[in-house]
Amino acid sequence: MAVCLITAVIAANISACNFQGTKENGAGEGGATTFDPLNNEKAEQGMTELFSSLMSLKLPQGLEVQSKETSTSKLVFADSNKKVRLEIQHDPEQMVSDSQIDMGRLKLKAILEQDNLGVTLEWLKDETQLVHGKCIAINEVIIPSKKGNDTYHFKAWAELDGALLEIDFTAPANMKDEWQNAVHGMIESIQM
Repeated sequence: MAVCLITAVIAANISACNFQGTKENGAGEGGATTFDPLNNEKAEQGMTELFSSLMSLKLPQGLEVQSKETSTSKLVFADSNKKVRLEIQHDPEQMVSDSQIDMGRLKLKAILEQDNLGVTLEWLKDETQLVHGKCIAINEVIIPSKKGNDTYHFKAWAELDGALLEIDFTAPANMKDEWQNAVHGMIESIQM
């Protein structure tokens, strides 16, 4: 009986983000960080705590804080030229669960395709990943522009303390190669 119960719990955890396009990324992959459970201190340098220590992540180097943190605010980071922008928002009034996170990915994909009729979006990633036990939905796309200033857009959603966490990264498309690995590393480092 105990073996059946343990197997059911393990299966539930493994299938927690079992959506179409899902990828699992566990601790130890992609430079992910672990914490010392005895004193809750960072085990690896370079992690930044956000939203009253509800989460931590490794911010991409080269971004500077543009807004002051409060527990319910949108944090904004930008490069020195203000061409690259990272916004991280926790909205405690917008309640969500892990099982609802994938819907955000599907909705944004549909919105982006609707808003850009007549142009071909270059989808780089459209999936929900399991990172350190949390479902994180990701849309990563190059959005073409008739003016020639195409945009690299990386959007992610997760549940943080029962509410929506939204991460939005934008840069000129010609800077994608410079920032893409750092953005992926940031997502893989998230601890909640």
